[in-house]
Amino acid sequence: MRFANHIRRAGLLALALLLATGALAQNKFTIAVLPDVQGETNDQRLTQRFEWLAQNQADLNLRMVLQVGDLMNFNDERQYVHQSKAYEVLDRAVIPFANALGNHDTAAVLHDGGSAAPGNVNLNLRNTEKFNRNWPISRFVNYVGSYEPGKIENSYHLFRAGGLKWGVLALELWPRTPVIEWAKQVVDQHPDVNWIVLTHSYLEGNSQLVQNNGGYGDNSPQFLFDQLIKPSANIQMVFSGHTGRHGYLEQTTDPGTKVHAFLQCYHDNETNPTRLVTIDTEARTLETWVYAPNTDERRDDGSARTVNGLNLVKPAD
Repeated sequence: MRFANHIRRAGLLALALLLATGALAQNKFTIAVLPDVQGETNDQRLTQRFEWLAQNQADLNLRMVLQVGDLMNFNDERQYVHQSKAYEVLDRAVIPFANALGNHDTAAVLHDGGSAAPGNVNLNLRNTEKFNRNWPISRFVNYVGSYEPGKIENSYHLFRAGGLKWGVLALELWPRTPVIEWAKQVVDQHPDVNWIVLTHSYLEGNSQLVQNNGGYGDNSPQFLFDQLIKPSANIQMVFSGHTGRHGYLEQTTDPGTKVHAFLQCYHDNETNPTRLVTIDTEARTLETWVYAPNTDERRDDGSARTVNGLNLVKPAD
């Protein structure tokens, strides 16, 4: 009971930053973005975070929870079970979520902390059997389709919020060329959807675009930008992790859309940082900050930002 009361108090303190009275206006909604949480496989910080989000779901008008990859620390079955159980909080609250798979969520990383498992590391990076067994497609409320049948690492999820259509495009780490081609087809087939790209590696810790494939991936984030994001008129945001702590980069596409890329990694060993992103579709603004529910701490580290003039697209119907 003491913990529940602390969660409620923390929720009120954080929400006071946005709310004058009651819930958010209908043109406003919130997305929660989790950083790399691989350090949370032996405690309850992931569960605590989800409990806070569930308890404040209505006031936040929370529409999606995104996780940027490295949900696990090692390719260890016990860690998959531990993290999967935490997600049951979202399952029970029927809060839609989407995950990007990091290298630590695949067979590419050894149990003992080695950076890459023996054998063909590129093939191991695409071995996601354990993840897909613990997070089957049936758990994803807003799921629409995948690049590969029955596999979630390259998938898209659609929802409505603030009177507009939104989509989350979750892509594998350092994606293969056919995956990027598939993703482009998905975006092109939904021109009235405002897209969010979710992938593990995109920005460096200095807020610059990553130029390499990690040494054992396929294509670099620069290639992903050039082939998928730069030609698009309706990709709005990119969320990633993998390196550094936090960062931000504004990019401009060929049609002139401003794309807002956010890095949230942290590798926090004490608290449970969560990026909250509140979008106002009427004002075309975005407010974001990083908040840790279990310590009631808003990060004063430069990760908060206000974005004006979002180039939002409206649905045809």
